[in-house]
Amino acid sequence: MLFDLKLLEDKRGKVSEIKGSIIKSLDILENKRIISVGDRVTRELLGSGRRPEVAIIDLKERREMNCSTIFYLDDYLILVARNPAGTLMREAWLKVRKAIEISLSGKNVAVIVDGEEDLLGFPAIILPPEGWVMVYGQPGVGMVSVNIDRKAREEAMNLLQEAFLPI
Repeated sequence: MLFDLKLLEDKRGKVSEIKGSIIKSLDILENKRIISVGDRVTRELLGSGRRPEVAIIDLKERREMNCSTIFYLDDYLILVARNPAGTLMREAWLKVRKAIEISLSGKNVAVIVDGEEDLLGFPAIILPPEGWVMVYGQPGVGMVSVNIDRKAREEAMNLLQEAFLPI
């Protein structure tokens, strides 16, 4: 990614539509490499014994401060990135890329976002190797999984081009 991006207001609804499958049982994540986006999802996964290789969190839930996720990350390498609400900052994108690269060597990594982590679902789909799964929370619905493959990447790239402008 070459530029910082701003979400177009009229595309916010389209970006927030469910992009994968609602998780009814965490068994579907068995033996999968996971990248999680969101504090509650990350805590749920860790609490169930599923350790995301990469966790992207902002220490908030529903815009309220909640630092409890940090207590689950005792053996994670921590990276910090700035990503204000409604944006996709190049810095944050690159930190997600770095986290994935580090995780490939066997170390779990958490990216703690100063701002908002939701839109970092884009690099969480576009950057990991095929075969990974991205898990995020859909308010009022539950956890959603997106299998990382060519189709998911293409859909994410198309939506990225449609819904954002450089700033």
